[in-house]
Amino acid sequence: MSARAKVGRSQVFRLVTIFSSGFGVASLSLWALMLNRIGDPGMFGFSTMSAVIAGLAALAGAGCAHAYYIGSDETAKVYEEAIATDSTTGLFSRAGLKQEIAPLIERATGKARSFERRMLVSVEIDAFRDINNQHGPETGDRVLRLMGERIRRLVGGLGPVARIAGSEFAFTFEVGHDDCELHAVMTALLEEMSRPIRAGDIVIPVFCTAGLVELGKETTSLDTALRRTNLARTTARAGGLGNWTIYHPEMTQIDTYRKWIEGELSNAIETSAFEVVYQPQVESHTGRLTGYEALLRWEHPEKGFIPPSEFISVAEKCGLIGQIGMWVLERVCNDAARFPEDTTIAVNVSPKQLENPNFVSQLADTMRRAAVRAERIELEITENILIMDSAKVRQKFQAIRDLGCPISIDDFGTGYSNLGYLAELPFTKLKLDRSLVSRLGERDNGTALVATIVNMAHALNVSVLGEGVETEEQVALLQAAGCKLMQGYYFGKPVWLERAQDKAA
Repeated sequence: MSARAKVGRSQVFRLVTIFSSGFGVASLSLWALMLNRIGDPGMFGFSTMSAVIAGLAALAGAGCAHAYYIGSDETAKVYEEAIATDSTTGLFSRAGLKQEIAPLIERATGKARSFERRMLVSVEIDAFRDINNQHGPETGDRVLRLMGERIRRLVGGLGPVARIAGSEFAFTFEVGHDDCELHAVMTALLEEMSRPIRAGDIVIPVFCTAGLVELGKETTSLDTALRRTNLARTTARAGGLGNWTIYHPEMTQIDTYRKWIEGELSNAIETSAFEVVYQPQVESHTGRLTGYEALLRWEHPEKGFIPPSEFISVAEKCGLIGQIGMWVLERVCNDAARFPEDTTIAVNVSPKQLENPNFVSQLADTMRRAAVRAERIELEITENILIMDSAKVRQKFQAIRDLGCPISIDDFGTGYSNLGYLAELPFTKLKLDRSLVSRLGERDNGTALVATIVNMAHALNVSVLGEGVETEEQVALLQAAGCKLMQGYYFGKPVWLERAQDKAA
């Protein structure tokens, strides 16, 4: 029975009891009054009867008051149960988790030399907003319920499971001090959580990112623990969706640093503190220069060089990536005239930029003003866009291709690709992630994996470029796998425009 039904039933019984008790009070009091009026004051029987009836009236009144207060207690209890339960999934709510976890934290704090660690895990469904937008809130709620059931089944009796807010869940379990054991547990949990979910006739791919913190020691409250798991989750997401990491005190400093970056980014946009450098892309078997990748650089007047890996994610989060991205596109389109006409320039575009409904028209206007052919401006879009709304992504890709711009799927091989969905997109190039290239020669199956991706790309009639190439051995292995286009320090570091022009000449 739902909490609302329990409250309703409690209130009905309470009203019936109060009404009947109140009616009894009124009836008995009236009866006693009548007896006193018609009776002879000197007659003992009537006076005794009046006193007895008045006493019964008092008892009825006491019953009425008792029913009122008992009913209040029962209603309060039912409301407390309702607050402690998430109405969508039936799991604990944040308030319920707080009640359940308090004794666990106290126990973990008291076990200074325990063989087990009590871990709190905060896990979030990545890009859940896109699931809601694409399939509707009813399907979104179904996904939440199914994910809640999945987590509850995985955790079992190891600890409480709660839905904290939105698509964020939290649960606890105990694990030994061996980090290998923790790694094995979390890898297995996330793999199971990230299986596609069937909601009716729809199969929805899901990816989850998690942050962990050890309870006890310095983490002695749920609020503190959840703040730290959020910091850990943010750090994990910076390395790509579907990851997990455990909280370390340094992350608090990193969060402060990110907030500082957020404050400085607006000033950097206003003062044009950014710069663009260009890294060559070559056809390895001929040595022919085919194009460049434009890479954003930011040199802060006090802190010096700040890597894109540190400020791009902040810009995406605080909504400044659109301004920065358009500045880069304008700069690249203007610089294109200073490079040979047979070279392309690849520009990184954040998935957040593509969410702007005016992005394609702004891109077209920028190329028109710079008088650059669209075929020379290649847009590099990271692979994690493949978990977004498929219909909208297809539509946006097609609009870009209709302009004439090539599209490259960047960082391919980091684990998000739905190959069936990938085959439907009108793109022109796959860029092998540097993590795949770096493993060439180190693992027996590294070359075979790259060869499989290259063959798949050729079957889709798109080209393949290996990035992060640093050694002659990697060049040879990529060529053996069928990959001819390459980029990396082996062929040239990112350089300023003037030096890039000298190399092109």
